[in-house]
Amino acid sequence: MKKGFLIAVFLGFISLSVKAQLYQVGLRLIDFEKYEAARDIFGVLVKNNPSNGDYYYYLGQTYINLLNIDSAEFNYNAGIKIAPANPANYAGLGEIELMLGNKAKATEYFNKALSFSMAKNGTYTDIRAITLVATGMVSNDNIKMLDEAEVLIRMGYDQNKRDYNLLIAGGDVYLERNDGGNAATFYERAIAVDPKNPKAYVRVAVIWLRVKNFESAQSDLNRAFEKDSLYAPALKYQAELYYAQHKFEKAKETYLKYLQHSEPSTANQIRFARILFLSKEYDEALTKIEELQKKDTLTLILYRLRGYSTYEVIALKNDIEKARLGLAALEYYMKKVDPKKIIAADYEYLGMLQAKVSGKDSLALINLYKALEMNPANVEIYKEIAKTYNKMKRFEEAAATYEFYLTKAKRTNAGDYFLMGKMHYYAKNFYKADTAFMKVNELIPEYAEAYLWRGNANSNIDPTYKTEIAKENFEKFISVLKADSVKFIALKDKNKANLIAAYRYIGIFYLNKDNEAKAKEYFKEILELDPDNEEAKKVVYPPKQPEK
Repeated sequence: MKKGFLIAVFLGFISLSVKAQLYQVGLRLIDFEKYEAARDIFGVLVKNNPSNGDYYYYLGQTYINLLNIDSAEFNYNAGIKIAPANPANYAGLGEIELMLGNKAKATEYFNKALSFSMAKNGTYTDIRAITLVATGMVSNDNIKMLDEAEVLIRMGYDQNKRDYNLLIAGGDVYLERNDGGNAATFYERAIAVDPKNPKAYVRVAVIWLRVKNFESAQSDLNRAFEKDSLYAPALKYQAELYYAQHKFEKAKETYLKYLQHSEPSTANQIRFARILFLSKEYDEALTKIEELQKKDTLTLILYRLRGYSTYEVIALKNDIEKARLGLAALEYYMKKVDPKKIIAADYEYLGMLQAKVSGKDSLALINLYKALEMNPANVEIYKEIAKTYNKMKRFEEAAATYEFYLTKAKRTNAGDYFLMGKMHYYAKNFYKADTAFMKVNELIPEYAEAYLWRGNANSNIDPTYKTEIAKENFEKFISVLKADSVKFIALKDKNKANLIAAYRYIGIFYLNKDNEAKAKEYFKEILELDPDNEEAKKVVYPPKQPEK
């Protein structure tokens, strides 16, 4: 407050030209991701020149980056009120609506921003409006309007091929389309326009980072550092590059340097935790969030991140107590946040955490279906729904849901078919179970457990031992396990019950075929594993019949 007051007093005595310089300082602070300092600058500029719509827009942009959406929205609306023909604040509101998943409302605001420069032929002539709208269309992590943004960029580029900000925005749009070639072309065009600006060099490095070409990424980051050795976004992506290379100490050291040269604000600290989360360093992310919450219990976004990170940390563990803590954090977030700001991922993680906690399976299903309703394209939710049905022993629904998931999933693996096979088995859909386990062995021929479960399925299909299909699969299960004698010894105890079941089935099969000698071979194997097995003893050592 004191710093802002001093700036306000100073502005009262300076010329318009100096105010313009201060405006440029504010823009540079945003570029360096010093959002708190930029907020102070634009806050004072708004107070001293309340009729300038651009000041409200950039003040709103600082609040968006400080994760304060309400204040951003307030300033965009205030800017529209005092400068209704300025497109910037409509673009800002469109960005917020898209962030919240409201594409239709976002489109209304974006169209309004562009409407002030619509020519008779339907094209838009305001390059800045085009740039701001296209950027807003791709800047959030929830929903992106990539096709619409590309059309705008092409329209703007046809009119002005040397607008630096438009070229950067064009590169950003193509980067989000995973079109590295066109993204690089636009960024290199920006470099040709302003070779001293480090921004485009960093963007080119991001392209290389995404395709894991670390050497080229480093080369372009070096180009950025040559222009400005303390350019904060370059330091941030240098940290990400180190993370990608598993150079974790260097990554942390560089990110701390980034915080030093941007600002160690809560928002940037949260971004650090988010980078850790997106880099799948979930333990590190959770530790960072817990550290932040010792000092900051008010920032709601931390509760969301804590819930997300907790789930990922325990995804493969049965840590119910940690699940409860993560669930409590996410429930608190969703209770306190404006409901229109709840996104599909919130319901998805809420449901997945609830599925980890005893007694909350029904709630888990409700929230997973809410997530699916909000984002039908996220077919991975079907997998989580199927797993929850399975946990509830609602096997028919579990199997049907998982089967539907496999028809929609872009990538599937043997584990998917194995899990679906078990669901079908417990639902007593033995033919479908057999088909699923067969698919597993097509993908992984030496996966022993799939043969075991094929044997189980076929023993239910043919309970009177008319065919040899079950026997052959149990034999294959045994032979695959025994193929590596060293591994078999190590895993024998783990597979003891399954081996006994397989030997027993084969033994009984031969007894039903009146082949007692062959049956004894398999029941002897059972006695090797379980010397006290009474059934095996009776077959191998039948009681002597009394003499007549």
